[in-house]
Amino acid sequence: MGNDRLLRFVRVALIYLSVPLRSFYAQTAPGTYLIEFTDKNGTPYSLNQPEAYLSPRALDRRARQSIAVDPTDLPVDPAYVSALLAAGNIQLVGTSRWQNSATIRTTDTLALDTLAQLPFVQNLRCLHDGTVRPGRVRSKWPEELRNSVDAPYEQHYGRGFRQLSMINGHLLHEAGARGEGILLGILDSGFDNADILPAFAPLRARNGIVLTADLVTGDGNVYQDHWHGRSVLSIIVAQLPGELVGAAPNVNVALVRTEDAATEYIVEEDNWVRGAEILDSLGCDVLNTSLGYTQFDDSTQDHSATDLDGLTTRISIASGMAAKKGMIVVNSAGNSGQSDWYRISAPADALGILAVGAVGSLRESAPFSGHGPSADGRVKPDVCAMGWGTTGLDIDGIHIAAINGTSFSAPLVAGGVACLWQLHPDRSAADVMAAVRGSASHHAHPDVDFGYGIPDLWRAHLLLDGDDRTDLTEVEFYNVMPVPFADHFEVELFTGAEDLLQVDLFDMLGRPVWAIQEHLDNRTYQRIWIADARLANLAAGPYVLRLRMGDRTQQRHVLKSLR
Repeated sequence: MGNDRLLRFVRVALIYLSVPLRSFYAQTAPGTYLIEFTDKNGTPYSLNQPEAYLSPRALDRRARQSIAVDPTDLPVDPAYVSALLAAGNIQLVGTSRWQNSATIRTTDTLALDTLAQLPFVQNLRCLHDGTVRPGRVRSKWPEELRNSVDAPYEQHYGRGFRQLSMINGHLLHEAGARGEGILLGILDSGFDNADILPAFAPLRARNGIVLTADLVTGDGNVYQDHWHGRSVLSIIVAQLPGELVGAAPNVNVALVRTEDAATEYIVEEDNWVRGAEILDSLGCDVLNTSLGYTQFDDSTQDHSATDLDGLTTRISIASGMAAKKGMIVVNSAGNSGQSDWYRISAPADALGILAVGAVGSLRESAPFSGHGPSADGRVKPDVCAMGWGTTGLDIDGIHIAAINGTSFSAPLVAGGVACLWQLHPDRSAADVMAAVRGSASHHAHPDVDFGYGIPDLWRAHLLLDGDDRTDLTEVEFYNVMPVPFADHFEVELFTGAEDLLQVDLFDMLGRPVWAIQEHLDNRTYQRIWIADARLANLAAGPYVLRLRMGDRTQQRHVLKSLR
């Protein structure tokens, strides 16, 4: 789907997927193996001609951020790949540029012995021996809830307003940023029926799905596999006005299936690495992945807590590499907060990314959200967003529901940063992520539950504009609009530690004519829309408006217009 010009430039990343993987399922339990090469000395690709393996969009993303093409970008030596395939009955699954490796499937044990002796093979590792074991991982996803979510602006955003307003994403929409011009890649378990569901009709109508790829079975269809990725997608781009509007409803997307929801083996991390490279080649700006790995159905593959240093697991190394290539990588922190594991999962520990924990509608830490820090002591999660009772498409894909998991807080942040970067295209990915962390509620005192806290994306926008309000602690009133007013006020303020706004209106004789109270999120920058039919019935003329939060009061003259 989508942009054929972009698709041409992922051919190098996908070229070794040309033989259908289905054929292997007719054989007896083929094993999957990772082959790491010693070098790229004979590769025919050149750093001077990166357009052979990176799209114009990918090169432009790097040029804007002064990121040079380097040897990790070069595709693996095709002569090495040919030698692997000549060693016996071997199927090539794919290759990794960043980690200079190939992934194969085979039942040919003699061929494996041959491969291990080849001079350019540095290491051979089994990713999945083909044995189907009873699942040790009980469930990858928290149970779904179907509770109503209270939201004040249901006329447009519906029940999804609370999760968006908590990070001030709706203010970016009002500023004209809804994801236009940004390409967001999603690595997940499948996008069941996203090609026909009404929630994605506007996305399809604008040809906003620029790539799909299935790296699990290689059958080329991501729309018949699993609901999880589709629910993630809904939080970013769904457009069901009055029910659910995504965090970046006009963003374009690339959908890649890397996760096998039925099992848990480390081969899925290998799929993720190759998927991230495809998104890099395509030129994605933002990469969202609501996946995490700790323990596997084969216990010999399990990670340990000490592995979570950003430099040990293949998936975390690749996630950090994706960030170095100029993408904003957003990853869920994991749902192990109530398990013995307790911590974040890989690749949330990666260097230079945004790992996202979950909070509820009252900004409280979700009990299942994975905790930090990383094994080397870095702040994790980086930020949090609503992932406990998040409004998204339900398992059936038709109805919306309150769904749980850091799987759903991550796409809120991913969609939000897509809009934020749209407003600041001249800034680097690192700049944008720094502003997101700096805008967050706990940025001055990060902890193991919230990290830097719940981001305020409007505050981050102001920060990127040179208006640094990150050190605000007390109530600050900025503006009241419109002038003159007719039936509403829009109040711009920073709430400090207060959560109750008192608004009073007096006539010119000092007599009270109207009053209202609004409960607000504390410690956030907000623009509050206050509408009341009683305002419309007031006589035209001058009035005095008084705003009060805690012991801070502001008073100003306003003018009421004719109805």
